[in-house]
Amino acid sequence: MLFSVILILLIAIVFRKRKMDKTGQQKSDEIEYLSKNKKELILGLAWYVFYFMLSYISCAFQVDIINELSNWLFLVLFPLLIIAVFRKEKIIQALKESGLRHFDRKTVLRILLICAAYQGVIILVFGLGGFCFNITNILHILVKLPVFFCLMILTAAFTEEFFFRGILQRTMMDSLKKPYLVILLTGILFGLYHFPFAYYLWGNTAGSVINSLKMIMTEHVLTGCAYGFLYYKSNKNLWSNIILHAFYNAAIMALGTVFST
Repeated sequence: MLFSVILILLIAIVFRKRKMDKTGQQKSDEIEYLSKNKKELILGLAWYVFYFMLSYISCAFQVDIINELSNWLFLVLFPLLIIAVFRKEKIIQALKESGLRHFDRKTVLRILLICAAYQGVIILVFGLGGFCFNITNILHILVKLPVFFCLMILTAAFTEEFFFRGILQRTMMDSLKKPYLVILLTGILFGLYHFPFAYYLWGNTAGSVINSLKMIMTEHVLTGCAYGFLYYKSNKNLWSNIILHAFYNAAIMALGTVFST
């Protein structure tokens, strides 16, 4: 929970000045766009419920339906195809609208700055907490970090960000016109998505509804809000989220290998 709050603060500091993109749409085109967008939002929410039920069945009955490979189908490919068919547009255009487009050098540098600052904060907090970071431990983290980062880019960072930010948050923001409320709502949906895994699979919360809800409604909801905040601040550039999400997970995994040794 602490690290999620720190992440939100880092994003707020680094992206304190934000330029809004100008779409240049005519009013009639915008009305038509918003109409389609609301229908797309309903489709996205319906797909979320469907996916949540699949995850619940997969975890409850220990059936390997949901995994990192199937997430590419259920969180990326199938929703992308549905949206492309619904909008009657090419896959490439649907990808661009989700936020998968080029971003400028300043944005890249800002994301790298957040990642570096976040890693430094982790080492500082654990150092103050009594954990001894020596040169060997730090080098071990730095060696493992790129490996875990690449792994996360190809798995959870891409699939989860594409669906939760690129589809759900984008359509909610366009429909509701209340960005911070939407950030909170998608953060809650992101947290609830983890409930079946927390209740059935994770050792420290398995079998306890209360403990599972406590974890996802604090740690995962706040982390989801941090990603949503970044998506908003970076003008809906999904690559920013994918990079930060991958780094966030990689940093925790690299740190975990140090604690396990």
